[in-house]
Amino acid sequence: MMTDGASEHHRAPPTMLILQLCCVAAIEGMDMGLLPAVNLALQQDLGLRLTDLSWMTLAQAVAQALLAPLWGVLADRKVLRRKTLLSLGALIQGLCTVLLAFTKGFSLMLLLRILNGAALASLKPLCVGLVADTTAETLRGRQYGYLELCVKLGMMAAALIGTPMSRQQILGLHGWQVAFLLIGSFSLFTAFLIQVFMREARREKSWSSGGRAGCAGAKEEMQKLGGYFRKPTFLCLVGQGLFGAIPWNAFGYSTMYFQVNGLSDAAAAGLSTLAHLSNATGHLLGGFIGDAMAKRCPLHGRPFTANFSVSCGIPCAIFIFLSTHQSFTYYAIFLVILGLGATWCAVGVNWPILSEIVEPQSRSGIMAWESAMEGAVAACLGNALVGLLAQVVFGFNLAKEGKAQNAEALGKALALTSVLPWTLCLFFYILLHWAFPYDRRILQKEKEDFLKLTPEKDNLSSSTSSESESS
Repeated sequence: MMTDGASEHHRAPPTMLILQLCCVAAIEGMDMGLLPAVNLALQQDLGLRLTDLSWMTLAQAVAQALLAPLWGVLADRKVLRRKTLLSLGALIQGLCTVLLAFTKGFSLMLLLRILNGAALASLKPLCVGLVADTTAETLRGRQYGYLELCVKLGMMAAALIGTPMSRQQILGLHGWQVAFLLIGSFSLFTAFLIQVFMREARREKSWSSGGRAGCAGAKEEMQKLGGYFRKPTFLCLVGQGLFGAIPWNAFGYSTMYFQVNGLSDAAAAGLSTLAHLSNATGHLLGGFIGDAMAKRCPLHGRPFTANFSVSCGIPCAIFIFLSTHQSFTYYAIFLVILGLGATWCAVGVNWPILSEIVEPQSRSGIMAWESAMEGAVAACLGNALVGLLAQVVFGFNLAKEGKAQNAEALGKALALTSVLPWTLCLFFYILLHWAFPYDRRILQKEKEDFLKLTPEKDNLSSSTSSESESS
């Protein structure tokens, strides 16, 4: 018979819950992959410029970053059930995506992308918090790996479906319109699935006071945020996120990069699909590796996982984006290496560590704040910066015939927004070797102090009730 400690060590979420969360993760991936997949078609059919698409991406990312903490606070303070919040986010995202299929003006598209980002902000923090509440510490990486696998599969589906059909005519509609309709319909179906069938996990007991409403509750949340910034581990993860997420946002232009390099739409879609498949496999691999390293070396295993992963991405980005007009096979080899080796950090390092340095009732909140700060800066210095650098600094102009110049301009912009941020990201992950053990010790001491006080409170309350009964 398994003891309580052994049971806790092997605790895992129900299969049905993971499947539902994977559907939610796929929504995020499809949305991330949709706009890059139809980028060229939108420029040709609607007359949008590259900078217009960059502004739409930036506006959505900023809205997503600003609203993420709100969703996290609503979940942590139990204002609404987490399944309700997830269902609402998926519903709004699906409606916005369907409406985008029939919108042709830049201003209205920009507004819908902002609303879309506000809805997407709910998905990741809630999913990560639900997994943390139902999974043992040394098994969380692999569960997060499954979620991120579905994010990448969603991106792959968007690239595989959206890019080839984007410039075709289907049933009187532009192909890109059909792609928006299909992905929006999946989001609406997932919202229904969650609301009707999801069974929410029971939360662990908190060892801090909280739960006040109104202005007092808002003040409490600000104090909690201040507490996060007093944790060196949180500062390290925010610091690496400010730089480490920039390349992945910038890679949204990789499909266009392959197209202006002379590859066909089908070949560009194939490379994007291969990249997403490699990334998906890499995330899953990173979850298992992070867990294995954490078991072998609890305080330094996950930081070492991050050090290796980031170091793998830098040379791959150089070989891909500073070597223009190469063959399909050349790009495919380095995309596979990049995907398998440079994708371990989120699932194998960041999310498990964040869930270990705060009490259970704060998990969604800390994930949301970290995602907010990481997402806003990454969007400003990722997608948007690539468009501006390529067009303004390096001379990218799709209207001109100089494909070689366009490929070189876009490649330099992508290389610049990949190599430098990842180098800075590596520095913060090195600091994590000191910060994480420090915060683990502090949290363990707080938990032990709480457990010492709890029996005293229980004894006091029982003696009080006994006295009242005798009287």
